Amino acid sequence: MTPPLSAVDDLFSFFHDRVEQARRDDAVSLTDDAALYLAQLLADRARADRPVPPADTLAELHLRFAHAAPHAQAQAYRELGDRALHELACFRPRVERTIVGPAYYEDMGRAAYARLDQVLKRWFRDAFGDVFAELSDRFRECVALVRAVRLGCGDGEPLDVLLARWEETRSEHVASALRRRGLVLPAVGPARA
Repeated sequence: MTPPLSAVDDLFSFFHDRVEQARRDDAVSLTDDAALYLAQLLADRARADRPVPPADTLAELHLRFAHAAPHAQAQAYRELGDRALHELACFRPRVERTIVGPAYYEDMGRAAYARLDQVLKRWFRDAFGDVFAELSDRFRECVALVRAVRLGCGDGEPLDVLLARWEETRSEHVASALRRRGLVLPAVGPARA
């Protein structure tokens, strides 16, 4: 008999497995480096001992660091991109209730990763290669992938929430969660971002 709860010794491995599963299920063709980055992002955000990030809005964070030293810019743009991506993927209903909405978060996240890529290429000998350019260019797909991971980890969500997400994304991950709950879904086309 399997215990009802199991401890996870390594959050990165836990999320890496789920990111890879979501890539296969939803046929997302991100590079391995981008997938590794998303797994690390999820592991970092899941840590209970994670330092609390600044309470600034996305715009305040951008304005405060736009003319800072390169290392401060890199940290700020990475936080801005990560926060926008994570909140869109994991807390979309809350983002939809904000004045600015999901399109703003997408624009800010995409722009932050693009700016981070520029800073890294100019000042840090391109330390991350094209990872942040890819996150910027394929921001919507990254959000969909992280959302699929979240949904795969959260089968306890209310049925109406899962069904609304499936109607929005047509994600195979969400469809699987709904099927496990006994729903029969109509045949549809490919997943949407």
